[in-house]
Amino acid sequence: MGIVLFSFLGTWQVFRAIEKQALQENMENKLSEQVLMLDKKTENIESQAFVQVKAIGHYDKKNGILVENIKYKGQIGYHVLTPFILKQDHSVIMVNRGWIAQNRDRNILPVIDTPQGEREIHGRISPHKSKPPLILGELDTSAKAWLYFDKDIFEKKMGKEILPVVILQDKDDAFGYIREWPKYEEKVGMHIGYAIHWYVFALIVLVTYLGVNIKKR
Repeated sequence: MGIVLFSFLGTWQVFRAIEKQALQENMENKLSEQVLMLDKKTENIESQAFVQVKAIGHYDKKNGILVENIKYKGQIGYHVLTPFILKQDHSVIMVNRGWIAQNRDRNILPVIDTPQGEREIHGRISPHKSKPPLILGELDTSAKAWLYFDKDIFEKKMGKEILPVVILQDKDDAFGYIREWPKYEEKVGMHIGYAIHWYVFALIVLVTYLGVNIKKR
């Protein structure tokens, strides 16, 4: 029973590694595809995650916010999130313009430079982050700094529907901050390592079983 169980778990991890490898290759293919023009609402845009895009429109400076407690190289700061109004149909998409450091006095927020007028921005599409665990209470939507970004709450505050994805702005674009976005990795090696561990446990059970029974005889 031990051999069967551990072998099953090892094989399951192997298949998980194969799935993750396929997903990793799919994401890398998306990053290398032709850049998607985003100047109006795109159908099923959630399926375009990690695709490179360029968007034409203008920033809504009034409704920009900061997301608190974002670490960069051990330092606490914020992510700068600014709504971007697409040119053709005035759809709204959030743009993560990068990281900025927190002041020594956290009550004094950093000054954010947001350009006015029509412009073209570049980046890649990413899902909105989920609400962090163990966050109690409601968001203070009157503040410029939020503990986390909540799409539904932000829509009510802004009075407009926003697209269910965010643009991670390209590091070469102007009017952005520190934008060293993490590389998408599915940790295939981790699953292979787990598979090896389970197979080793199965081997230990087999060797132990043979050793005990041979000794009895």
